[in-house]
Amino acid sequence: MTAVSDSGPLIHLSWLNQPQLLPALFGDVAVPTAVRNEVLQDEPGFPGIAELRNAFAEDWIQVRTVSASPAGTVALPGLGAGESEAMALMVELAADVLLMDERRGRRYASQQGLPLVGTIGVLRLARGRGLVPAVSPLLEQLRERGFRIGTHIVEQVNREEQTQR
Repeated sequence: MTAVSDSGPLIHLSWLNQPQLLPALFGDVAVPTAVRNEVLQDEPGFPGIAELRNAFAEDWIQVRTVSASPAGTVALPGLGAGESEAMALMVELAADVLLMDERRGRRYASQQGLPLVGTIGVLRLARGRGLVPAVSPLLEQLRERGFRIGTHIVEQVNREEQTQR
């Protein structure tokens, strides 16, 4: 299985010290150059940056150059280079899933029929495969770092976890 990721899930999973969930769940993980540049631009000591640098150094996140012009592929105003290139790369590689959190990008990708999973979806898949014991504490850690999660989603995850006990 091949996943193409935008920067959001990479950054958010690195905050949790869990970026290894991606290859464990999806096998091949690819990012366009714009995403690599975006996630590695932070200074040493920035939360999660060491984990991300390790992931790229260990080569389990493959950096791919998009051969099609992202501007020609994605014509939605307000989309960043990372989102645009990730969608273009998803199509180019005929990847199985697009990992993206950004609302506008998700909306556009969904309209294009691209299969999507966000950070919360990754964590739920990981829980389902026994890679993490629970999602609720991880959501709380994300919230503490400023990740916006709707109360209804937190409540839904809590209900899921209570029924699994």
